[in-house]
Amino acid sequence: MWTQLRIEVHEQFAAVEAFFKATRGIDKSIEQTAKGLAFVHMYAAYESTVRAIVRTAIAQIEAHGHKLEDLTPSLMALFLDQHLTRLQDSGKKDIWDARIQIFEQLFSGYPAKVSNTVFPNDGNHFRQNQLKTIFRILGLKRMPARRRRHLQKVDEVVHRRNAVAHGEETAGAVGRCYSRTDVLHTIQQIRSVCLLLVSEAEKQCLDKPRHCRRR
Repeated sequence: MWTQLRIEVHEQFAAVEAFFKATRGIDKSIEQTAKGLAFVHMYAAYESTVRAIVRTAIAQIEAHGHKLEDLTPSLMALFLDQHLTRLQDSGKKDIWDARIQIFEQLFSGYPAKVSNTVFPNDGNHFRQNQLKTIFRILGLKRMPARRRRHLQKVDEVVHRRNAVAHGEETAGAVGRCYSRTDVLHTIQQIRSVCLLLVSEAEKQCLDKPRHCRRR
């Protein structure tokens, strides 16, 4: 499943790059718009990759057949999502029942399972801190990119995409801030981030002992 995900990353970013290159030589104002829209396109490929990594990680960890009680605390936080959400949403009448259910589940001997629709949304909307949260949950202690400037570029792409998608700036206004070379280099950087995320998550999720608490 990780090989297929890696292929999809290459295909998505190849499509982003090919589409952008196809706009070369068109009317100047349209070209500026194309540069701005490239940020929307590459963001879509990036978000799709991050979501797919979490789904694949859940499937891979579940496939190892861990008991919930054996998981590291950070993975427990993921795999107990349904119960923790219930606790968060409980009123005074139900809160103790929700608390008890968490610990009953935790020490039940049940296998670790969670819906693959669960996503650790921490309010950072796919900026670099969200990547750090995902790495922390998986137990990865390294930076989620090869270079710090790549993480800064992630934040920049998210900001530019949001500005266009939410109507704060036109695609043309964003595009005027960049040369074509800048845009192509940004595509390469975000692709690099995505491929590293896949590789690091794959290594972590295939290594069964890394998911378990030390006894």
